[in-house]
Amino acid sequence: MSNPTTDLRFTPALAVDIRQVLERHGYRVPKGSPHLQTLVLNRSMKALRDLVEIFEGRTA
Repeated sequence: MSNPTTDLRFTPALAVDIRQVLERHGYRVPKGSPHLQTLVLNRSMKALRDLVEIFEGRTA
């Protein structure tokens, strides 16, 4: 199993793909200041890392 910080599969393209899937299903990044959008996207990246680890059985 890969280390999430060095996993070469975890790329910006993966995050873009996931965002596009969410948007196709009607989810949207909240409108607001660039600071708010950055906070939301950073939290989303953390959640995506967690999801990847769970999906591959790398969490307890």
